[in-house]
Amino acid sequence: MHFTDIDGRDRQISTSTSDPRLAESCVEAIVRDANLECETRKTPLIKDFIWTYETSRLPSGRQPSDSTKRRNALRMVAVLKDCGIDPETADIRSFAKKAPNGMPICEDYLVRKGRAGHNNMRQARSLLSKQWIKYYKQVGIDTSCFSNWIAMSVESVQVKQFDASRSEESLIELRCEALKETDPQLYLAYALAYGIGLRSSEILRCKYSDFVEDYDGNKLIRISKPKSIRGATDEDFQMRVCDPWWWKEIVSNKTSHDDLIITAQEDRITREFPKFLKEECGVTDKRPVHRLRKYAGHRIMRLNGNNAFIAQRALGHSSVEMTAKVYVGMPSVVASR
Repeated sequence: MHFTDIDGRDRQISTSTSDPRLAESCVEAIVRDANLECETRKTPLIKDFIWTYETSRLPSGRQPSDSTKRRNALRMVAVLKDCGIDPETADIRSFAKKAPNGMPICEDYLVRKGRAGHNNMRQARSLLSKQWIKYYKQVGIDTSCFSNWIAMSVESVQVKQFDASRSEESLIELRCEALKETDPQLYLAYALAYGIGLRSSEILRCKYSDFVEDYDGNKLIRISKPKSIRGATDEDFQMRVCDPWWWKEIVSNKTSHDDLIITAQEDRITREFPKFLKEECGVTDKRPVHRLRKYAGHRIMRLNGNNAFIAQRALGHSSVEMTAKVYVGMPSVVASR
């Protein structure tokens, strides 16, 4: 037989007895237990649900930073408001609502917004990843209302080809080289980004002890918790090949083996340095420090016969295919005579 629980969902039950009175008592018990299950599951206000996401840590695996979680949360709020839902007053059951055209609100959002909708939804849906859904279940939050959001197909990020500009690169080199005398900390940040190809987060936790040589004399850097390893922990690491000149340039500043290379406050790297690159070097990219990493990959590939494998090992990409999609500069053609 079918019945509707207190959450409004249809359920089906069956009994194995032919005794009508026993069957009726079994059905009553099953319905009572089902409704009790619904009552004990939490359906918090969306604002409280988002607060849980922002203030909690996953039991295991890679943890998003506080700033990343904040950006994801703000994106989710914006998406929900566009769908006519106020996170301040609506509870999480509103995730299961449908648009006037009968589509789930999340799918209707993608249709209305096109490419931008997929980009926004990809970030917002970070709140509903497999690991977070598992966590919500553990703390008693009803996750059934998220089923449409989890099941829908969102277009993947389109990898953009890197277009190097010689005039931009020359200005970056000119302005940043001067930092060696005027601001050594920002110069080291430049050396790690442009010379070695590190990301901002990698720059901040990089130590002199991470710079090593192998038995063949190759210059390497040890990256802990690399981004290319999904769910990386503090024990996971990746060895990357380095431009020998820049490797030596950075190591020459070593004072203590275990010292952090960047000892300045984090804001200097996350705010001041990007501002310097925009205002003094003319970098217009939304992520100016990451632009330096791309120039590192472009330079390494160009100086090594357009070898995507070498660039991939230097940048720590998860695959050579990823590197080739970004750095697809013209190959060098050797003269026939």
